[in-house]
Amino acid sequence: MSDDADLLADLTPDQRAAVMHGEGPLLILAGAGSGKTRVITRRVAYLLRAGVRAHNILAITFTNKAAGEMKNRVEKLAPGNRVWVSTFHSLGARLLRQYAERLGFDRNFTIYDTDDRNKLVKDALEAAGIDNVKFTPERIAGAISKAKNQLVTPPQYERTATDFFQKTVAAVYPRYEKRLRSANAMDFDDLLYLPAMALKQNEELRAELDSRFRYIMIDEYQDTNSAQYQIVKQLSINNPNVCVVGDPDQSIYKWRGSDIKIILDFERDFPNARTITLAQNYRSTKSIIRAASVLIDHNKQRKKKDLVTDNPQGEPVNVITFDNGLDEAEGVVVRIKEAVKAGTFKYRDHAIFMRINALTRSLESAFVKHGVPFQIVKGLAFFERKENRDVLAYLRLLTNPHDGVSFLRVVNAPARGIGKVSLDKLQSFAASQEIGLLAAAGQIAKITEIKGKAATGLRDFHRLMTDLRSKMDQPPHELVRLVLDKSGYEAMLRDSTDEEDADRLANVSELVTAAKQFWDEDNSRTITDFLEQITLASDTDGWDEQADHVSVMTLHASKGLEFPAVYILAVEQGLLPHERSLANDEEIEEERRLCFVGMTRAMKELYLCHARMREFRGQLNYCIVSQFIQELPRDVRFIDPSMARNVARTAADEWRVKSSAAAKDWADTGLRPLIPPASRKPNPGLKPTIPDAPDTGLAVGVLVQHEEFGIGNVAEVSGFGALRKVRVRFAAHGVKLFVGDKIKLKVIVRKKAEE
Repeated sequence: MSDDADLLADLTPDQRAAVMHGEGPLLILAGAGSGKTRVITRRVAYLLRAGVRAHNILAITFTNKAAGEMKNRVEKLAPGNRVWVSTFHSLGARLLRQYAERLGFDRNFTIYDTDDRNKLVKDALEAAGIDNVKFTPERIAGAISKAKNQLVTPPQYERTATDFFQKTVAAVYPRYEKRLRSANAMDFDDLLYLPAMALKQNEELRAELDSRFRYIMIDEYQDTNSAQYQIVKQLSINNPNVCVVGDPDQSIYKWRGSDIKIILDFERDFPNARTITLAQNYRSTKSIIRAASVLIDHNKQRKKKDLVTDNPQGEPVNVITFDNGLDEAEGVVVRIKEAVKAGTFKYRDHAIFMRINALTRSLESAFVKHGVPFQIVKGLAFFERKENRDVLAYLRLLTNPHDGVSFLRVVNAPARGIGKVSLDKLQSFAASQEIGLLAAAGQIAKITEIKGKAATGLRDFHRLMTDLRSKMDQPPHELVRLVLDKSGYEAMLRDSTDEEDADRLANVSELVTAAKQFWDEDNSRTITDFLEQITLASDTDGWDEQADHVSVMTLHASKGLEFPAVYILAVEQGLLPHERSLANDEEIEEERRLCFVGMTRAMKELYLCHARMREFRGQLNYCIVSQFIQELPRDVRFIDPSMARNVARTAADEWRVKSSAAAKDWADTGLRPLIPPASRKPNPGLKPTIPDAPDTGLAVGVLVQHEEFGIGNVAEVSGFGALRKVRVRFAAHGVKLFVGDKIKLKVIVRKKAEE
């Protein structure tokens, strides 16, 4: 682009205003598919052309993939720039390494993943003499993670602990922190917690960084937590030129600490803020936009906006009812195969979303059966394989000799004759001397209790790591090769008679290739950079979007992506929305936002699927259609492949079936009639044959909650007063009959009263 006019030429007036905004805080409310990445990157380029220096600009997003895309776009707009584009966690890691000495840290710290963190919490539990049967390390670790996200220190947590669980966490938290620091390690939360605390407590550092980052841009601001908010706040006191881009309707990470109030309160926190709304959707058809908009309009915690699009009307949104979960998987895979055969789409044009990963099992079988290529997008599974985790542990121990978790993982990989008793004695010696396990192995002569083969093995292991540490200046892939060779790990796999070890050998060889590709992209990258990229990877970082296969992922992982055709599976009460959210209005709203995010990934076709029965957690349960389907507009199309006449039905047709005498027959067979959306008034000419109970709101199709049986769907209501009978189908307990005028059923989704 030759000048600013070209930079702004293809933008809408609202997009142009956001790009050209100068000094002062700016809130960009960017609806789904509204071109927010284009706005952010154009704004960076505009600032550069206006004379702002590249090192004065900081752009933050939430995934490595998004950061990489943003860097590439900015490079095309402003070649040769050195703008700092990163995720929040990468920013924190970089600041901690850059200012390590001033903050009292060793810059060669290890970043522990979830598994490593849980091991350390388990050690802290044992040190505190607490039985980990009642409170698992995972649950304790989750509470500590939440505390760090809220910037709660161990002493603060102890002061506010009230119940037994919180007091248990209070006992473990400081012990866990001490073990982290002793190992010169950080967990994920430390990468936000420690920089946020440092910026609050170290005014000199805060002012220095505030002066450096004069213009800050933050993408996905609706998903920030308290620690991230503090980082942003502290970096924009002297230069409040902070531009945040987000959409409250897409806030879906409360479970890991994000707080929707942060974006909702932006104008309060920055009183001089300007707000620009981007409501033009470039991704989806009018049908998809309408269905998603009607759904999300049921939420109260939001900034209302009306998404619009110039795209065609497109096919109606489809709701497909299957008999069971296996039929659902089979039916969806067959539909995709037929669409590809007909030339409508390619395999890579399709995505299948679900609320939880556990639902992928039946899908995998269906894909294999029908020969449909697929990829399950779930983190960097390649690096999570045991053999690769072993090699990475060697590398982590090389970069950080204090890393006890990595030491224990590889000291006997391959076997060196070092038993548990010897390792316990080594750990006791290391603790008494306040040194790391690797250093203790170097002083094996002083530990007289360890003798023979174990002593020799520890001495040789220390010598091996000392030798490898002298080669740390090698490129990452060369160092990986040295570790595989010198440690004997490669020879162990090559000489094995186990057929699976041949695959493991191929995997560790591929690890060399991955390190080589990483280094080829930038020859200044070190082994520390390689390890950090792997540890901070998100689900979609390992996704190959060019390969012609169907993408399968959770709704959370779908954020920021788009596909021509999208299937969302198991849209059922207890799965979407998730069962943990059913008793809490705010959590139901988050689940609705999650459904909204999934729906707005679709460009041309959208299918919401549910089953009458589903085998889940080892049990075959009757399913209740999700309340979110009930909240859709009336032009949604319902499809039931199991009906004698395989015809598509509109929501009005569905209401007729529900309102007829056949309603009882449907309930008896497990085929639930769908409730008309609460957002519209039912056809006044269609009256249910089964009377409502006006005093309680109980009626056929209403969702209710029972204190013992959980969530259920009213299948039949008859009689009044003491003679009233209510038949309810519960997801986990089947059909239950209640009689009398004091039935303890709480209405969850009440039918909208007719006017």
